[in-house]
Amino acid sequence: MAVRGTYEGEDWGGTKETIEELMNAFNLPAGYSWSWNDRIVEQSTEDAEMGVNFLLALVLVYLVMASLFESLTQPFAILFAIFFALPGVAWMLAATGTPFNLMAQIGLLILMGIVVNNGIVLVDHMNYFRKQGCSAEEAILRAGRDRLRPILMTAATTIIGLLPLAIGGVNVSGLLYFPMARTVMGGLMSSAVLTLLVLPYITLGTEGVANWLQRIWKGSQGTKLKPAEAAAP
Repeated sequence: MAVRGTYEGEDWGGTKETIEELMNAFNLPAGYSWSWNDRIVEQSTEDAEMGVNFLLALVLVYLVMASLFESLTQPFAILFAIFFALPGVAWMLAATGTPFNLMAQIGLLILMGIVVNNGIVLVDHMNYFRKQGCSAEEAILRAGRDRLRPILMTAATTIIGLLPLAIGGVNVSGLLYFPMARTVMGGLMSSAVLTLLVLPYITLGTEGVANWLQRIWKGSQGTKLKPAEAAAP
């Protein structure tokens, strides 16, 4: 005998834990057991694989940027800008009572691409001014001034475009889409500002650390004795 039910709420993760606690508390007769259906088991597997997807996306984005920038430090700084979106995501989901479900995780993947794109636009323009002979501070100010409008326009148009999806109840196959929209909207609110203010200095900091490690490496190589000197009595 099978007992089936349909869940129409929003916080499926918390409800699932409650159901598991209640069902495990029952003393079922011998030969009886309970389990989730195939769709719920498949969804749990998808949640577990999402972490692998995040890691794979980060590696691929880093490799592409490293080949374009011909640098190992600047792509790392741009990837760090992804963390700028997390405060906005946390605030938006908490303020609206939105669960962090599979659709919200997909929103994070979308947000990753937008934030990285804004970082590339800013850092590339900063590199242009530095190649023209500008100091680091001047390059940061000029790049921030020139790229302020494009970055804010990207964030504003994306937020406005996702607004109907964020306040509506659109769903496909039972999956509600508003967590994805709200995740992207909240992340863009914080990342657009922090990218302009913090990312250039993180870029300079990573370059400084890389140069420091390079000097240490060259210094350690220079202190080694040559083969002829080592063999001399």
